[in-house]
Amino acid sequence: MKRRLLVSATAAGAALGLTLSGCSSGGGTSGQSKDKLTWSMWIAGSADKAAWQKVANSVKTAGGAKVTIQGAPFEDYFTKLRTQLSAGSAPCIVSMQSLRAANYTDVLLPLDSLAKKQGVDLSQFDTTALDALKVDGKIYALPYDTGPMLLFYNKDLFKQVGAKTPEPGWTVKEFEAAAAKFKAAGKKMLGSAIGDMNLESMILGYNGGRVIKEDGTLDPSDPKFAKGFDWLGSLVKKGWATQASSDTSVASNDFVAKKVAMYPDGPWSLLDRKGKANFDIGITTIPVGKAGATPSTYSAGSGFGVSKQCKYPDQAFQAVKTMTSQKVLKGLAEQGRAFPGRTAAQQAWYDNANIAGVETVLKAAQKASTPLPGNKQSDQLQQLFFQYGIQAVNGQQSGAQTMKSIAGQLQK
Repeated sequence: MKRRLLVSATAAGAALGLTLSGCSSGGGTSGQSKDKLTWSMWIAGSADKAAWQKVANSVKTAGGAKVTIQGAPFEDYFTKLRTQLSAGSAPCIVSMQSLRAANYTDVLLPLDSLAKKQGVDLSQFDTTALDALKVDGKIYALPYDTGPMLLFYNKDLFKQVGAKTPEPGWTVKEFEAAAAKFKAAGKKMLGSAIGDMNLESMILGYNGGRVIKEDGTLDPSDPKFAKGFDWLGSLVKKGWATQASSDTSVASNDFVAKKVAMYPDGPWSLLDRKGKANFDIGITTIPVGKAGATPSTYSAGSGFGVSKQCKYPDQAFQAVKTMTSQKVLKGLAEQGRAFPGRTAAQQAWYDNANIAGVETVLKAAQKASTPLPGNKQSDQLQQLFFQYGIQAVNGQQSGAQTMKSIAGQLQK
C-alpha cells in the first residue's frame, strides 16, 4: 500500500528535506497537548505535501486539535517511526500501511472501542480496506485509501505492435501472446517489479502461489510460489520483460518513458502516472493462469492510527475520525491522492480519473481481490525479496533455490 505517493512513494520525497511548512521532524508526545497533536506521515513531493497539509488543517477546521505533520519519504518512514517509538518520542497520530500493521501492534492502540465510543460507523468503510488494517480481529488504523494490484498499460503501444487489448479476466496465455507481439516489434511489454505487492500479486494470479497464508503466517516452502518465480524469470529470459531492479521506481519510470508497455501498480498511483504520461493509459487485471478462472490479486491500503504513547487518545482519534471522513477523503480523491477507504467517496475518484473503463476494471479487481496479510516478518521478507528474489525474477536462479535461501534467512 505503497505505498507511497501513498502506499507507493518513491525517493522523490527526499528532496523536501523532510520538513513541511509549519512542521517539525522531531518532537514527541511530551510536546503535545489536547489542542496540539503531531502526525507522522510519508511525504513524496511538493504536491503530496500540500495535499496532506490540507488533511491536517481539516482537523482544526472541524473544531479539533491543531495537527502538525512530521514528514519522511516512504522508504525511510518506518525506520524513523520505529526509532521514535523506541525512544519514547512517537507522534500521537501514526500513518500505517496494511502490510506492516502486524509489526506495530505493540505500539498502536486497537481502535475498536474508540470507534464505538465516538460513534464511527465502520460499515461505511470499504470492507477490504478495513479488513487489511486488522490484526487478530482488531482494528489498528482507519483506512484513508485502498485498492487491488492492477496492471497499467500503454494503449498506444498495444495498438502499435498489434497486440490484443488486455481485457479484465485475461489469461496468462493471452498475456504471453501479447508479450510475443512486443518482442517481434523489438520492444519489451512488462516492466518487472520486485516490491511485495507487485511480486506476490503476479504470482497469485499466475497459479495461486502465496508465501503469506490467509492467516498471516509465512510459508516459504509453497512450491507454487517457487514456480511463480520461475514463470517471472522466463519472461525476462524470453525478452518479454525487463530485468527487475531494487529501485522500486524503475518500472513506473520506464512505463512513463514508453520503455515498457505495462507494469503492476495500484489505483493510488494511477492519476499521478496519468498526469506524467503523454499517452493513453489503460488498466486491466492481473492475468490468470487458466481460462475461465476468476481474476486474483492482492489488495492493500493505508490508514491512520493512534500511538500507545499518546497521552490524549480521545483527541487523537477524533482527529483520525475527521481525517478519514467522507468530506476529506472525497477531497483527496478529487486531487488524485488516494482511492478512498470510504465506499461513498470512491465515485469522486472515478469521476476525476476520466479513463475509459476504469470503474468497470477496478470494481472487477476489487471483487476478486484479497487483502495481503501482514506479518511481523513482512519487512524482513521484503528485504529478502530484494536480496534473493530479484535473482529469480531476472532468471539467474531457480524459484526453488531462491525460496530455500529466503526460508533459511527467515528462520534466523
